[in-house]
Amino acid sequence: MRKDLPAQIAFLASAAKRQRAEVKERNLSAAELRLFHAAKQKEINSWLSTETVRKIARNRIPEEQILRSRWVLTWKPVEPTTADPNPAPKPKARLVILGYEDPQLEMLARDSPTIGKDSRTLIFQYAASTKQKIRSFDIQTAFLRGSRQDGRILGMEPPEEMRNLMNLQPWECCELLKSAYGLVNAPLLWYEELKTALLNLNFVMSPLDPCLFVLPKASGQGIHGVVGIHVDDGLGAGDQMFDTAIAKLEQKYPFGSKKETEFIFTGMHVVQQWDGSIEFHQTQYVEDIPSIDISRERRLSPETPVTEAERQALRGLVGSIQYAATHVQICQQSSVYYKPKSTVQPSKNYMKPTAF
Repeated sequence: MRKDLPAQIAFLASAAKRQRAEVKERNLSAAELRLFHAAKQKEINSWLSTETVRKIARNRIPEEQILRSRWVLTWKPVEPTTADPNPAPKPKARLVILGYEDPQLEMLARDSPTIGKDSRTLIFQYAASTKQKIRSFDIQTAFLRGSRQDGRILGMEPPEEMRNLMNLQPWECCELLKSAYGLVNAPLLWYEELKTALLNLNFVMSPLDPCLFVLPKASGQGIHGVVGIHVDDGLGAGDQMFDTAIAKLEQKYPFGSKKETEFIFTGMHVVQQWDGSIEFHQTQYVEDIPSIDISRERRLSPETPVTEAERQALRGLVGSIQYAATHVQICQQSSVYYKPKSTVQPSKNYMKPTAF
């Protein structure tokens, strides 16, 4: 395949890109181990600063309600910049609860909404039509901020690093005071937390999408802005009053990053031009889809029935490609273009509209 043929790029995943897979400590060098040790300490500090856990005597929690935990280590890709077009990935350590061990697993509500495609389109069109800057943000350690509302005591077996930092005795463990990564209802708990915060800032939830919120003007005529949420990511646009409201949200839930006019949102590269028009594509997302690894021995026996593992791998690949196919029309340019309602003509560098 030639990468200079855009019509082909949407149908092939590049095996040359680093797959964001879990890292095994036994495969790390001494220098890399030190980096991940620092990442673990940062993660533990996040748990403690958000008051997600506290020490408790083990005998105060039913044994079946003390859940195990584990580290998930990955290399996190870093978005390129003009100063550093090829940045090295950063070590990321995530402490995860084994939520499938929860004895009340089947009774917990867990369905959490995410922003719909139509709502996302509305935000893009609003920004283009009003010529407001399109912007994105993500909230740090979001799942550690969701308030648990089930009224039960839930504990966790912390990893050795957390036991040492909290100076836990052998007869002590941790009590979960908030949501945490790995709990099956963590996304729902975080959504309820964020929704309440937005409503308290005078945002109004759309009756058509629970992840779309508008900030109405006091006069009742028009809105100051609109924001959509996708788990811990936000997408929005608005005027100065909208900016003030979002700044108050950031004071309550610190943002990890804030970007405007050009950024990546849920795998889509968004770019806003000088006249307010917006275009986006998923070229990098498609290139980064990991290919299915087929051994030489397997290729030599094509008539052998497909195994369940191979079937699952194919489903995953098809799902990744389908995401691009349904969110950005796959065409020669593989882009979507939103034009402002204005008499201003786009420059010659603009692409022709391909969707919407």
